[in-house]
Amino acid sequence: MRLSSWRPHLLLATLLLALLWLSLPTGPARADGVAPAPRLVVVVVVDQFRADYLERFRDQFGANGFNRLLREGAYFTSCFYPYAVTNTAPGHASIATGTTPSRHGIVNNSWYRIDLGRRVPAVFDEEAPLVGVDPRPGGASPRMLMSSTLADQLRLATDNRAKVFGVAIKDRAAIFSTGHTASGAYWYDRETGRFITSRYYGDELPGWVEAFNQRKPTDRYYGQDWARGEKVFLSLISRSGEPDEEFYNRLVFSPYGNEIVLAFAQELVRREGLGRDEVTDFLFLGFSSNDAVGHRWGPYSEEVADMTLRTDEQMATLLEFLDEQVGTGNYWLVLSADHGVAPTLAQARAQGLPAKNVDARGVLERVERALDDEFGAGDWLLPGAPPLTLNRETLEQNGVGLRRALHGAGGAVLGVEGVRGYVATGEVRLEPELAIAVRLSLYRGRSPDLYFVLEPFALVNGERGGTAHGSPYAYDTQVPLIFYGPAFRAGVYPEKVSPIDLAPTLAAALRINPPALSSGNVLAQALKTE
Repeated sequence: MRLSSWRPHLLLATLLLALLWLSLPTGPARADGVAPAPRLVVVVVVDQFRADYLERFRDQFGANGFNRLLREGAYFTSCFYPYAVTNTAPGHASIATGTTPSRHGIVNNSWYRIDLGRRVPAVFDEEAPLVGVDPRPGGASPRMLMSSTLADQLRLATDNRAKVFGVAIKDRAAIFSTGHTASGAYWYDRETGRFITSRYYGDELPGWVEAFNQRKPTDRYYGQDWARGEKVFLSLISRSGEPDEEFYNRLVFSPYGNEIVLAFAQELVRREGLGRDEVTDFLFLGFSSNDAVGHRWGPYSEEVADMTLRTDEQMATLLEFLDEQVGTGNYWLVLSADHGVAPTLAQARAQGLPAKNVDARGVLERVERALDDEFGAGDWLLPGAPPLTLNRETLEQNGVGLRRALHGAGGAVLGVEGVRGYVATGEVRLEPELAIAVRLSLYRGRSPDLYFVLEPFALVNGERGGTAHGSPYAYDTQVPLIFYGPAFRAGVYPEKVSPIDLAPTLAAALRINPPALSSGNVLAQALKTE
């Protein structure tokens, strides 16, 4: 057959291929057999939100908040952090990077900087001063995060066309959840009631952020009570007779803190145009006020119950907004938490649980005495450093090796009622499973020399009231994990998983590389494919 006779067939084949190409999904997730790439990915992390809250309060939730996610999403009921230091900064960094503190480096909310001779926040960066408030010491950035995040990988995959933003009460939540290349990160300033950022993201606040702050949306809560029925949980008042720093700080201890964050996030989506084109954008939303309420009143309180129900209402508002603004089916949403929380000593003891109080100062004094008795008087513990970090100058002056001193310190700690064991350089006095969890929390140069683990339900200074988290036990490590959107198979999944699986699973669904140090698993059972 001559070439000229083939031309009509070639033209027809070319047209068919072009039509097939145009019919494929657009954006970074374009591939046969998978859901189209979303216009927007939203990751919601509720600070200090235990997994059992979804079941304990489910019959009191409305139809369109958490229950909508539970009905229509992929719900993993056994999601646990694999490490021991279950705190806010490590939790958000682990969710974002798909790995543990031992790899991404965010070991706690703060740590001791030898070069500065003091303890600093995990986001501390003097080269990124705050923007949106009067000059203050310090600054904030993600520079201490040693891995890329899911949002960073999305930016890389889209040649920086994807818009990436984070919003939360806490700076560490907004910053670590979005990563190194975010378009912007904003957090609430407790002194002024404004949303601020740092010079890492820009030299000044965008006009719409400044306009939002100028409207003073927080001030409408001044003088209100947070109450259920006739019981008042918290009065939002101020000694000065008008909104001031005391009021702006107290607002965080109520559901109104989350309301302000949600209102700001809605304004951000509208003003920055998230989800308006075929390029997938990313939004992190952190509900941080749940943590403040939980610390103050404990997980088995009326305050936490009411806070959870109000968070359900806020989730319903968010989903309705996304339906209208981005379009139903055009976005994916993932829900999780950075950690859980222990019951207060009173709550645990009321149920007959062996809840012990551990006096922090008493532990340090006991260690100092033991090292004084064995090696001679000296300042053995580094002032201002997290317990237990030894003073290298004192070790050198007394000719004592680090491991020898840690052995003596460890023996002293084991004598404290409520201490289960410890992990130190060269020595472990703890069950292997718990020791592994501790190891996954440690990063050289940022972690203490000796990390001791309390017994279940024991609290440091718990007799003062309130409660805490930061242990390797289920009440601190188990959190929700729900994937919602067209890419995910609705259902209940009972297998044990981890929040570090979130980033690699979303990366797989988006058909992009996972974060650089990702060690989590792809939860393929929840992904839709043909």
